[in-house]
Amino acid sequence: MIHAIDSEEFNYKSQQIGIDDVSIQYVQAGDCTEDEDNVQTITISSRNSGVGRFLNIKTDGWSFDNIDELTEIINDFKQRALCSD
Repeated sequence: MIHAIDSEEFNYKSQQIGIDDVSIQYVQAGDCTEDEDNVQTITISSRNSGVGRFLNIKTDGWSFDNIDELTEIINDFKQRALCSD
């Protein structure tokens, strides 16, 4: 099984494969105030810094009209990135 390298289940000496850095970019069409060819992106990344795992969110613009949309993206990242085993 593959684990995040900062999880309790991962051990370098046991010849396991570990996940160190993960980055996922989500995309959506631009909002109604923008050119219709515009695409919005939000990137969430997870990196093991050696003392713990840190998350980073980067975007030049991501519009949402319901906080649940952002929560859904974060939950999706959590599931895909194995941030918690």
